Amino acid sequence: MKKPLYVILWLTALAVTPAFGQDQVQTPMVRSSVSIQEKTSPVPTSAATLTKFDLDFPGGSPNELVAAIRKAMGRPLNAIVPSEHASQKLPPLKMKGVDVAQLFQALEAANRTNNAIFGFRTIGTVSDDSVWFFYFTGQPRTSNFYLLTPYLDRGLTVDDITTAIQTGWKMAGISPTPELSFHKETKLLIGVGDMNQLQTIDQVLHALSAPTPATKARPAPENTKP
Repeated sequence: MKKPLYVILWLTALAVTPAFGQDQVQTPMVRSSVSIQEKTSPVPTSAATLTKFDLDFPGGSPNELVAAIRKAMGRPLNAIVPSEHASQKLPPLKMKGVDVAQLFQALEAANRTNNAIFGFRTIGTVSDDSVWFFYFTGQPRTSNFYLLTPYLDRGLTVDDITTAIQTGWKMAGISPTPELSFHKETKLLIGVGDMNQLQTIDQVLHALSAPTPATKARPAPENTKP
């Protein structure tokens, strides 16, 4: 009568043991998964202190701006300017107590006009040793040629024509404006800039081509004798 009782107790022990063993195996697995998650979580990094400087840039090409910044900082500035954008004209910049990040952010914001955006950008955390690259997106620069002989023969001067064109750009808020150059030998006016901006030249010349109404001569005053 005692043997069946022993068998029942022995079978009960076998059934309970795997359950305790399973708990002992799962516990370290949970701990290891938590530790892995902690290692892969992003860690915030503080921005490096950038060199402050004053800048008085009269305007010019991207390479000229880089040279001016290097002189103002008193240290090297890593910058890349693609050859196809090396002739891009940048506006005058007069800054006080700025760093390169603030300067380039302001330059980009100031040039978000006329469907053109250009400036300097970098990748990664900004520091004095960051590598900046110049970019340009927008209307490509092109060259147009205009024969001014018909207008010069009518008594207009080159200065009359170019002043009217530049006034149109100024009133439209275009900055920087396209470049103008007059070739004396061929009487050609050469305009270099965005295609949309060069349309102002066509509009001015078209307006100057309109026939002017003939003016009637005023009769000479009669001489009255006292």
